[in-house]
Amino acid sequence: MSFYRSLLAAVAAAVLITPVFAEDTADKTKSSSDVIQISQSDDQSKATVVSDQASDQSAQATPIDQTKINLNKADTKALTKIKGLNASKARAIVAYRKKHGDFKSLDELAKVKGFKKMKSEKLKAIQDQLTLES
Repeated sequence: MSFYRSLLAAVAAAVLITPVFAEDTADKTKSSSDVIQISQSDDQSKATVVSDQASDQSAQATPIDQTKINLNKADTKALTKIKGLNASKARAIVAYRKKHGDFKSLDELAKVKGFKKMKSEKLKAIQDQLTLES
């Protein structure tokens, strides 16, 4: 019988203490609800911290850079900046372009050596970083 009394006392104590800790936790989460926005330029990454108060005052953070690389004009150095492309794949793209001419669509990238067996999700992620326009 004493086991049940101890259990009941522990549950009652937990119920009484919970609101106190809940208020402390809510106050802490309000102050740590900052948003970090990351924008990436050529060689540097910048991080901008925007708090909820700043966004309430109509402050705008720096937008994320969405610059795409032109597949028909980029050299191997520029192509290696693309996430998912290493130097050998960049060289394969340049070699394919020299042999077959400019790419007519981004889907043609799947014909390049090293891309034929690549999973479609990874290929799509690479294509999203490329353009054929100048």
